[in-house]
Amino acid sequence: MTRFLTLGSAGFGVYEPEEGLPPGSWKRVEAPADAVLCPGFVDIHIHGALGIDTMTASPEEFVSLCDWLAEQGYERWLPTTVCCKADAALSVAERLPEHPMIAGFHLEGPFLSPKFPGAQPESEIAPPPAFDDPAWCPVFRHPKLKIVTLAPEREGALPLISALAKRGVAVSMGHTDATFDEASRGFSAGLRSATHTFNAMRGLHHREPGALGFALFEEGLCAELIYDRKHVSPEAASILLKCKRPDKVIAVSDSSPATGLQEGSALTLWGNRAEVIDGRVRLVGTNTLAGSTSTLLDAFRNLGADFGLEVAISLTSMNPRRLLGIEGPPGVLLTFGLDLSLKEIAHPTYR
Repeated sequence: MTRFLTLGSAGFGVYEPEEGLPPGSWKRVEAPADAVLCPGFVDIHIHGALGIDTMTASPEEFVSLCDWLAEQGYERWLPTTVCCKADAALSVAERLPEHPMIAGFHLEGPFLSPKFPGAQPESEIAPPPAFDDPAWCPVFRHPKLKIVTLAPEREGALPLISALAKRGVAVSMGHTDATFDEASRGFSAGLRSATHTFNAMRGLHHREPGALGFALFEEGLCAELIYDRKHVSPEAASILLKCKRPDKVIAVSDSSPATGLQEGSALTLWGNRAEVIDGRVRLVGTNTLAGSTSTLLDAFRNLGADFGLEVAISLTSMNPRRLLGIEGPPGVLLTFGLDLSLKEIAHPTYR
């Protein structure tokens, strides 16, 4: 029997139509006692999976990623770049297929701090240009651009943040050596979030709280969190969740092309040799994590086990929807067992 859903301040309502009754009189159906209903996942930070790199993916490969992510419970996602020239970033945008799962793209870099490159190609790191720079303006004005990650302390960053924010682009600080005051000035200019909080940013010190301190302190700033329990410990995640309002933390996968590959797989990521060891993708010969090998399905299970289902649902679905301005009820509904195993992926009809 077809089930219809409503979504309101009290959460989901599940109804079954009854013969002869108008929609407003349909019978409300309680979720099974051994099941949890969750809206589909929205991931604002993905570099690839299955050996497919978003920097070089063809339209057909983007569709393949959509198909695979749909099996992981995804409803929407943002293909994410690494540091590159303007023409390469524009090429990614132009190769994105018109697909209901692809909500736009996330430009991560190249306007980052050389002190915190992470696994980004360091040779491509560059200072922020003017918004109307001839090379970059087509990227900044692209209708599919949703998020830009940059280092707010770099010269030229503040006017760029302001110009992007006026266009409705969510600007995020990441790969940054910003002091607390520099991050604060970025927020005043229009910063809306922090990229993979704790990772690749100036840490917290009691005399200079740094970018991390500002991310924890500022109530109005959203904070990405990679919660594979490898990038950030449960204790650090708990601190973040105690400092921020529940609607201001967004779980991301930061999934790399290594996601979905077998243990021991070797690959080249953005000019660097990398390998999958113990469920982590690292640059060969270093301890540098090159993104993750996880999905939001993994994050949901970890968050649900460590912090409860309300937190898991907020961080993996509701909060990223809010950041991206996605309106209307979810188009994907997930059913989980109480052991957090994914039982069903449904595409409901709303009335």
